[in-house]
Amino acid sequence: METQGPSRRALFRGQLLSKPVAIINDDCLAEAGIICRSCGDVCPASAIRFPPRIGLPPQALVNEAACTGCGECVGACPGDAITLGAARRGDAS
Repeated sequence: METQGPSRRALFRGQLLSKPVAIINDDCLAEAGIICRSCGDVCPASAIRFPPRIGLPPQALVNEAACTGCGECVGACPGDAITLGAARRGDAS
C-alpha cells in the first residue's frame, strides 16, 4: 500500500517538515546488547544522544529538532538501523 502525503489540514497549518530526520529502528545494535555509538560520533549537529539504561547499553535517541537530515549517521551505522524520514511529531521543523 502506498503511503499518503500530508492532509490538506496539515498543509494549511504549516505542519510540514522542511527536511527529513534520522529514524533509528529496532535493528540498532544497542537493542542486541552491543555498545555502539557510531551514529553519534559522526553526527555534525550532535543530534543523537545516548541516555543510559539499567543493565543494557545506552540507547541511541534522535533529537528531531536538532537533526539536520544530513544522513551522515545512515552510512555510519553498522547495523543499517537508520533511515531518513518524517519526524514523529508535527511540531519538528
